[in-house]
Amino acid sequence: MESNWLQFCATEEQRQCFDDEGYLVVEDALSPEMVEKLTVAVDRVDAKERVEKELAPGAMVAKFRSVVEDDLFLELLDNEKTFPLLWDILGWNIQLYISHMIVYPPEAPDAERHVKGAGWHQDGGRPVEEIERPAPRLSLKISYWLSDTTIADAGAMKILPGSHKLVDKPYQRDPTEDPEGAMEVKVKPGTAVLFDRRLWHSRGYNYSQQVRKVLFFGYSYRWLRGLDYNNMPEEVLTKCDPIRRQLLGDGVDIKGWWQPTEADVPLKGWIREHRGEEYLYDVSTRYKV
Repeated sequence: MESNWLQFCATEEQRQCFDDEGYLVVEDALSPEMVEKLTVAVDRVDAKERVEKELAPGAMVAKFRSVVEDDLFLELLDNEKTFPLLWDILGWNIQLYISHMIVYPPEAPDAERHVKGAGWHQDGGRPVEEIERPAPRLSLKISYWLSDTTIADAGAMKILPGSHKLVDKPYQRDPTEDPEGAMEVKVKPGTAVLFDRRLWHSRGYNYSQQVRKVLFFGYSYRWLRGLDYNNMPEEVLTKCDPIRRQLLGDGVDIKGWWQPTEADVPLKGWIREHRGEEYLYDVSTRYKV
């Protein structure tokens, strides 16, 4: 996996696009074989959740801490086609702060239609409410799509490009309609979509005949408290190499979250070895010591 990372580093055009628009689409981030395997894993977790929570067959499942539910999910931590983009945007001092899977069956044929313009939000929890504006970039998410949202009414995510730079919520002339300029991100299975946590977005509703399936992996700077675990279970960490352990929140000392040593952030050493010392200090690529 590591040997392929250098093939998929961000281009200047991609960095500029993410800065300006707040999102990137990566087609074929997952092979058809990987999509098939992940679908089997997601279906297993979904079935387990429905039994344990006694959910109705048509209910939506939103499973958090999903990264620990199957070893296959660990492979998404440093996916070769998205991980280099991640550290080209946020830098090397990063962690996985949240993982969740959504399985959204079709709406019942006789169900009342949802309000089209509802549900627009930014990710981030309390920082959205408490941090000064304009807000800084603290994190981003990568969504891995296992279902086809290019067909009509299949639950494609809706976004408002460039809205990560807004100070206030996007203006909606009619609250039953989406903000002007909003778009659906319609993608094929195996596509990954990276988006800034500040980007205003909304869940598309599923009125199709298929189940909407997607995995979200959120990454932040290591000095933010994670939403999955304060301490990742040791039995999960033992399955991982040093860089994956970093991503899962492992560290040498509590001070390492504020002033990380090389042992705390092995990704930094990997980048130095393969991109050069000067790359770590190049402000244009977000790297700072």
